[in-house]
Amino acid sequence: MPPAPSDMGAPVAVRGELASWPLRVGGYLVDSFLPAIPAGIIIAIGMAMGASGATADPTTGAMTGGNPLGFLIAGIGYLGLFVFQVWNRWIKGGKGQTIGRKMVGITLLGEETGQPIGTGMAFVRDLAHILDSLPFYVGWLWPLWDSKRQTFADKVMKTVVVTTPK
Repeated sequence: MPPAPSDMGAPVAVRGELASWPLRVGGYLVDSFLPAIPAGIIIAIGMAMGASGATADPTTGAMTGGNPLGFLIAGIGYLGLFVFQVWNRWIKGGKGQTIGRKMVGITLLGEETGQPIGTGMAFVRDLAHILDSLPFYVGWLWPLWDSKRQTFADKVMKTVVVTTPK
């Protein structure tokens, strides 16, 4: 069992065992695929309905015809996916646990406070994940060897992910 964050230089406010990289990946995958599968089905059905009966002008390539209801259904699928992500990633995630994190038993906390970081900071943390992707995605792997098991975004945002009861 790895040492608690307080043993590794993290403030005493954070209690619990730091979450392993496989747990973090598992939570992220649940959060990514849970909404994407049903939304993708709705969007595909809508796009297929919208494209049925459509024709392309051979000279300009412009599409005419089709079923506008299908495109409306696809738009609702995209909107539903966006709303779910806002609710799950930023609102629930700002309280510490997204659906995926809760399923795997991990919680996102502020390193200095030991408290959830809030909706706004959860949004900014997601933006900061751009840093994890820039240098050939190495920031996503950083928790494998980092003493605090942090990604680059965690370091910038001063957050840690700890295990919690499911």
